[in-house]
Formats: sequence, C-alpha cells, structure tokens
Amino acid sequence: MMAITKRKTYRPRRVRSDHPPAFQLTERDMQIVQLIARHRFLNSNHVRRLVGGSAKNVTNRLKALFEHGLLDRPQNQFDTYRMGGGTSPLVYALADKGAQLLADMYEQPDGKRISWTHKNKSAGRPFLRHTLGIADFAVAMQISVAGRDEVNLIDGDELLDNFPAEILARNKPYRLSVPVIHKNLRLDIGLEADYAFSLHLPKVRRKAFFLVEIDRGTMPVARRDLKQSSILRKLLAYQTMWKMKLHQKHFGWGNFRVLFVTESSERVENMITATNAQSLTRQSPLFLFADKHSLYDQDDALGAQWLNAHRKVEHLLPPML
Repeated sequence: MMAITKRKTYRPRRVRSDHPPAFQLTERDMQIVQLIARHRFLNSNHVRRLVGGSAKNVTNRLKALFEHGLLDRPQNQFDTYRMGGGTSPLVYALADKGAQLLADMYEQPDGKRISWTHKNKSAGRPFLRHTLGIADFAVAMQISVAGRDEVNLIDGDELLDNFPAEILARNKPYRLSVPVIHKNLRLDIGLEADYAFSLHLPKVRRKAFFLVEIDRGTMPVARRDLKQSSILRKLLAYQTMWKMKLHQKHFGWGNFRVLFVTESSERVENMITATNAQSLTRQSPLFLFADKHSLYDQDDALGAQWLNAHRKVEHLLPPML
C-alpha cells in the first residue's frame, strides 16, 4: 500500500508567519536594513551583491527580517505573472519597525512619524519598477568601485556636502527649474535626475560629476512641443542648464555629464537622432547613452562603453585608469 505524504500548507510569499522563529539581529542585518532604507527598494540580488555572502544565507536573513516586521515585501511585485518568466528576485522595502529601529539608532524622532507600511502598499507598479531600475545602476556602480584605490564613488548624502546652503534647505535639493526656449516659446521646465554621483580620481586630482536618467521606454523620445514629457524635453533642459551654468550655481559643480540608460540599443539610436535633430543639442558633448544589457551584462559596469552624440564610444574613466 502506497504511503500518503501530507503536503505542507502553502503560505504566499507576501504573507508573514503568525509565529516566526526567534532570531538574533546581527550587524549584517542592520547593514541590510540601512541599505534598503537608502535605496527605497532593493531585490535580493541587489542585497547579496552589496553585502556579500552566499545567496542562501542572504535570502534567509531577508526572510527573517521580513517575518519579524523590519522589512516589507511590496505587494505590487506580485500583481502580474509572466508565463515562462520564472521566479523574479523578491523585492524588499523598509517597514515601520525597521524605520523605528533606524530612528532610535540615529536619534531621529521624525523617522517614526512616517508609515512606511502605508507608503509601500500605495506605491504603484511603475514607481516600483523605475526605482528598481535606479537601484540596478547605483548598485552596479558601487560594486564596480569596491576595492579600487584609483577611483572613489560619491553619492547620496555625501554628495550633498558641497551644495550651497540655500539649496540644501530645500525639500528636493536636486530639483531645479530651467527656462528653455524652443520654437520661439519659453517654458520653465522642472528638472530632477533619477540618480546623481561623482567619481573622484585622487591620482590625477580630478572630480567628474554625473546625472543619470533611467529610461524604461514609457516616455516618447520627442513630441510636437515641450508641454508634455519627452526625452527631447530633458535633452533641451539639460543643455540649457549647462549653457546657463546653473550646475555651478545650484550644485557647486565645475562640470557634469548626463547619462541615459535605456532598454535597448534601438532606443539609444533614437535618442542620439533626437539629440542631433536640434540646433541647441546637436553633437553636444554633454550626453552619453547606453542600453542596460551592455551596461549590466558584465562584472565591471564602470568599464562599460557609452555612445556620445557623435556615435563614438566613450568611458566614464580616463584611459590610463
């Protein structure tokens, strides 16, 4: 007679256990909570790359932090199922208990007033995917410079250190308004990059600043006018920002370039064509373009090839490095 094996009750990955096993919060756990708080959303692959260790161990720690209410698993990541797409890495966000832990550690009473559980539930799927796209880039850059003496990556709060005081006092210090003239019409365009960072090269005493636009292909490359969002609108605004030297006044930077990360090489080509179709931006040295596959399908994203408006290959670091 065949033995009948009782199947284990399935519990969806989005649901916490009523009785999670006890666990001891470690220094590495705190590092994970801090990283997720900094990036807003990270998936398990991001976390593993940043903290090191085996995928199994990192997965187990993330699960424990979720089960004990320090981290959330945003619901919108479970909204769709792709036939044959396999299982995507789980996405994590800061939960209320995690926020309280960080607020207590750094003596930040305001941190307890935000309901991260509510924010995570209300975050739409496009916002979630876009934020993960930003994390893809930021994590790739952080991994690329790890252990290298010739280059330092500066981002986050550290990059804000040299901003003018009046800019730092703003709620969104990276946001600025740029007066763009297009087709004899002036339009004030609000500009705020998805990610900003600086590469410091101590051997040659050079600092290079970058603003990054993560393009998921949902925005038209060009429209008839600039009243609605488009890549062309961003290109003209950034070029005007450079021409008026607003980067010096607003950020205190002597230089900057704009990096566009796209979904495909075809999208890169369309952006370069749009750049060269306007007299203001034609063959501008300000912009570099790369598709995410060429950027991330290698161990060293910092050594990736970018195309400029001349369709020539450039790198973020000088050749001698």
